[in-house]
Amino acid sequence: MNDRMTLLRLDTERQTIPDAEITLYKTPHVVRAIAKQGSWNGIVYSRFLSEEAEMVIGSEIGFFTKLQRSFEWKIYSHDEPPDLLERLRSRGFKIGEEEALMILDLEEVPPPLLAPAPAGVIVKPIADEQGIADFLTVEGAIWDDQCTTQEFLLAMLSDPLQRDLAFVAYFAQKPIGIGRVAAPPQSHFAGLWGGSVLQEFRGHGVYRALLAARIRHARRLDSIRYLRVDAMPSSRPILEKYGFRKVASTWPADWP
Repeated sequence: MNDRMTLLRLDTERQTIPDAEITLYKTPHVVRAIAKQGSWNGIVYSRFLSEEAEMVIGSEIGFFTKLQRSFEWKIYSHDEPPDLLERLRSRGFKIGEEEALMILDLEEVPPPLLAPAPAGVIVKPIADEQGIADFLTVEGAIWDDQCTTQEFLLAMLSDPLQRDLAFVAYFAQKPIGIGRVAAPPQSHFAGLWGGSVLQEFRGHGVYRALLAARIRHARRLDSIRYLRVDAMPSSRPILEKYGFRKVASTWPADWP
């Protein structure tokens, strides 16, 4: 995989291909992502001069305030200006933990990644309201804040193309891990989001099984060539073990 060319391709898609239920609006300085149902809203691409920063930041705060929506400014380490992160921090944005943007070429998936799930572990895509309840139960047990809504997961179920799916890992019928895959039409990238396992089941191959299930789904989609993950420090070593490569860093910057 050519890291530089892959990152350039992703940068182009950040500006042109929205996730499900999202509309992109390109301005001279940023690309806004607006949710149709009012859930996640944000800025997904930034490129402007340093001397324009205060004007642009103030304009975006004003835009989303007028909409009465909170938003996340998604910062990539190669976005411009290079001091954008600190400028947002100084304006009062809540800066989240640095994440590693990890990419895997689907033509280079190592065979151990697709090995069968550990004994007793079953990974299934959610297919009904019970699956949604299981997903939300695991997410609520792991994270202080509920990141996913029932409405969002129901919208996944209603999509006839089934490009975006949420998965639950079970052990003895107990939900123990979760993960989502999002593959926008025409995109070369499938995003892997929210991969998490209950503390007592970590270190036994459950996270790998969730990765494998989502990779098998992505491989069924004609346009998808790469997988991308915004990896927390705890996940990065696992992903590197299975061939993912860091190509950049990202940070969430939240405006309430």
